[in-house]
Amino acid sequence: MLLSTPLREAEIYAGKVAAVLTVSLSLCYGGLIVYCLIAFPGLGYFPLGILLALALSTICQVAAMVAGAVIISLNARTMRAANVMASFIILPMSVALQAEAALILLGRADFLWAFALLMAVVAVVLLRMGLSGFSREALLARDVGLRQPLRRATRAVRSSLKMRPGIFRLIWMRRTPMLLAAAGLPLGVLAGYLAGASNAIPPAVIRPALASLVKSSGDGGPIYEVATIFSHNVLAFLLVAALAVTTAGLSGFLLTFAPGFLLGFAAALSSWTLALTGIVPNGLVEIPAAIIAGGLAIHTGATAIHMDARGGWADRVLAATADYVRALRWLVPALAVASVLEVFIG
Repeated sequence: MLLSTPLREAEIYAGKVAAVLTVSLSLCYGGLIVYCLIAFPGLGYFPLGILLALALSTICQVAAMVAGAVIISLNARTMRAANVMASFIILPMSVALQAEAALILLGRADFLWAFALLMAVVAVVLLRMGLSGFSREALLARDVGLRQPLRRATRAVRSSLKMRPGIFRLIWMRRTPMLLAAAGLPLGVLAGYLAGASNAIPPAVIRPALASLVKSSGDGGPIYEVATIFSHNVLAFLLVAALAVTTAGLSGFLLTFAPGFLLGFAAALSSWTLALTGIVPNGLVEIPAAIIAGGLAIHTGATAIHMDARGGWADRVLAATADYVRALRWLVPALAVASVLEVFIG
C-alpha cells in the first residue's frame, strides 16, 4: 500500500526513517531517564556533558541502523533475502555499542563527544546513500534476475576487469582523488610536526612506532631486508584496498597521511635533515606509488557511498576495485624498486 501511494521517493524514505526513529528513540531515551533517576541520588548531580553526548550518539546510531538496513535491503533480490540481510546490521552496531559502553566506563565526556561526532558522520553518509538509492520501482521489481546468481556474479567480475583504462589515462581520470591523497602527505607532516613540537602526543607513544620502522628491515642480509620491506609495503597497499569500501576511502588518505605524520613527528624530535634521510632516495618512488594507490582507494570509497536509484552499485564498486587491481601491475614493481633503493642506496 505504501509503495502505491502518490508520495515521492524522498517522502516515503523519510516516513520509513521517522517511523523507526520514533519507536527506537522513545525506548532509548526511556533507558537514559531511568539511568538518570538511578545515578542522581548517588552522584548528587546530572553528568550533563556525558548525557548530551549519549543523546546525540543514540540518535545517530539508530539513524545509521535504519539507513544501513535500507541500503542492504535495496541490494537484495528477494523480500526474504532483504529481511535476512538487513538484520545483519546489528553486528557492526553491536560493536559500536560495546565501544560506547567502554567509553562510558572511562567517564571522559570528550571521548564520548568524539564518538558521537563519528557516529553523526556515519549516520549522515548512510542516510544520504539510502535516500539516493531508494526507489519504489526497484523494490517492486526485486524478483527480476533471480536465477543463476553465481553465474551473474562471475559475469560481473569479468566485465569489471575488461576495457579498463591504462595507467596514465587512469591517473588523469582520477586526478581529483589523487590530489586529495597527495594533500595527505604535507598535512600529515604538518600535523606530526605540530604534535611533536607542542608535545600534544607524548614522544613515548610515537617513538616505538618510529623504532619499529627503523628495525623493520631486520638484519638477515640485503636480500632479506629487501624482501621484508617489499612485503610490508605490498601488504599495506592490499590492506588499504580491502578497507577502502568500509572506510569510505579514508584508508587511501591515511596511506599518505600516516607516513607524513611520522615524518613530521620525527623531524620535531630530531631535525628535518635526519628525518628526510629516512625517505631518500626510496621515497622518490614510494611516494608517487602511495599517491596513486591512495587516490584509487579514495575513489573506490567514494563509489561505495554513492547510491543510484537505477541500481548498479555492485558494478560500479567492482569497476573501481578493478582499476586498483590493474594499477597494482605498475605499483608492485615500483615498490620493489623502492625497496632495493632503500637497502642498497638509502
